[in-house]
Amino acid sequence: MTRYQCGSCSYRSDRLGEAQQHSHRTGHVCVGKDDARPAGGRFGKAKVVAGVGVLAAATLGAVGTLAWKCKELKEEQEGVLSMAAGLLVQLAESAAANESLKSENESLKAENDYLKSATGAAKTLKSYDDR
Repeated sequence: MTRYQCGSCSYRSDRLGEAQQHSHRTGHVCVGKDDARPAGGRFGKAKVVAGVGVLAAATLGAVGTLAWKCKELKEEQEGVLSMAAGLLVQLAESAAANESLKSENESLKAENDYLKSATGAAKTLKSYDDR
């Protein structure tokens, strides 16, 4: 006859160790059943209470693990956000430097165009004659 039965699913076992493993794997509570009914039902209730205690301990352990993982993910997220902020600053600096280079490039193009013009060429040649 089956000695242990899960209260949440159809799992049954004759061995306590297997019932405990099922409880740890699934989080379900396995209840012990005896051939003879205990007087007043106290013994059966004790097994249920023990099963609930195991379930509570497993749940607290899982909650603690999840809290630790959550904290770890939060710290990781803060690091990623910090890195993203640093990259945005670098991007802004790069864009500003790029604008400065564009302005300088336009200025040099304008100067080059002037020197290529008749007026600019004449002025340049005259400056060499004056020496």
